[in-house]
Amino acid sequence: MALDDLPLDRPDSPSHNPYDPEPEPKSPLRWVALVLACVVVAGLLAYWWMSRSQPTTPAAATPPPSSPVAEMAPTPEPIELPPLEESDTFIRDLVSLLSNHPALARLLASPSIVRSTTLGVIQIADGRTPTDWLRPLRPNTRIEITGDETGNITAESHARWNQVVAAIQSVSPEEAAQTYVNVKPLVDEAYAEVGQPDGSFDRTLVRAAQMLRATPDPATPPVVVRRQGYFEFEDPSFQALRPVQKQLLLLGPENRRQVLAWIDRFLRALSLE
Repeated sequence: MALDDLPLDRPDSPSHNPYDPEPEPKSPLRWVALVLACVVVAGLLAYWWMSRSQPTTPAAATPPPSSPVAEMAPTPEPIELPPLEESDTFIRDLVSLLSNHPALARLLASPSIVRSTTLGVIQIADGRTPTDWLRPLRPNTRIEITGDETGNITAESHARWNQVVAAIQSVSPEEAAQTYVNVKPLVDEAYAEVGQPDGSFDRTLVRAAQMLRATPDPATPPVVVRRQGYFEFEDPSFQALRPVQKQLLLLGPENRRQVLAWIDRFLRALSLE
């Protein structure tokens, strides 16, 4: 997630020997043998002919490969959870097992980790930028554009978010899914505190992902206009986007692709896709 300034054989025949004696008169027994041989040959010829005239039995059709079985969501591990009010140290320890990226450490330094994360995802699902939750990740510099009053956002401005995206990439989506399942009772408790009626945070995760995926992928870099103290998109269709979608555009195309790919893997690991 992010934030920014914008709110594949036959045998050979025996040769004739001229010194052989004259053949003896054929006996009845040899006539019988000759008749039997003819019968056998006739039978073999008949069998061959009938075999040719019969339709070939089609080979049994190979059944199509079965569809891959949907990946099962992870099941909670036997972990004793602390009370929500006392869960910060517990959450920090869990996340430190997934990654020790400094940007994540800054994010986890804030108090009320479960509550603030839950609220931040709710805000993204609603199209808002969770500025309070992600404030520790905000770059120290402002965005810059290629012109004085109008222009494209510079590559250096997009690169300000590389560290944040690298922090997300440092965590395995599958391991993150397992951690989420393990602490979900705490998340659901925090979710209920803000008055969410359905009682399950999974739906909000999916809504947040859908909100970010709905961000258009510009064919060319969008033009930004400098205003007094802020920037806005020159194209009205971009300016009409929700704040969190504008924010995602500010990450730049490559950072945006990596963030969305991570989210997709995370949701697949939870069988929410």
